[in-house]
Amino acid sequence: MARPKKQQAPEHDIKDLIVDAALRVIQQEGAMCATYRRIASEAKVSPGTMTYHFDSIDAIVAAAFVKMTHGIAGLYLRQLQEARDIEHARELVADLICGDLWKASGQMLLIFELYTFVSRRPEYRYVMEDWMALSRQALLIHFDERAARAVDALIEGFTIHNALGDVVVGREEILRLVRAVS
Repeated sequence: MARPKKQQAPEHDIKDLIVDAALRVIQQEGAMCATYRRIASEAKVSPGTMTYHFDSIDAIVAAAFVKMTHGIAGLYLRQLQEARDIEHARELVADLICGDLWKASGQMLLIFELYTFVSRRPEYRYVMEDWMALSRQALLIHFDERAARAVDALIEGFTIHNALGDVVVGREEILRLVRAVS
């Protein structure tokens, strides 16, 4: 009996596998340490497979950050679409800032890596710009442009301060400030 041929994964599945592996490597070792070999090993693919799908290691890292930021922006959108009114939207924003997304998943570490990556490679600034635009779109469901920018800044600022600071700003204080700017 002939041996069955190994099934090849569709091309998009292989790219997703590489991107997911890149996110794990970035989280474990940092974007500056993400290499073809490390990501290929994590993805269990050959380095040649990676070069077939991506032009450079920076393109892989950027694709990983795009996936991460789209996931966060998607969460914002899903949360804010559930809001019944502006006050409920404010409550949901406070929940986003104080929620487990930032604490449990290592998400903040990846965000800090993104900031560094984009700061060192301005040609990938579009990753941040797209993320800010997607986040703001979600906020614009309930907030005007001025308020959406202010609330977006509060989300970013408080998540960083609460992740790195000795004193965590509580949900009620955050909600009070979200109300003040919106």
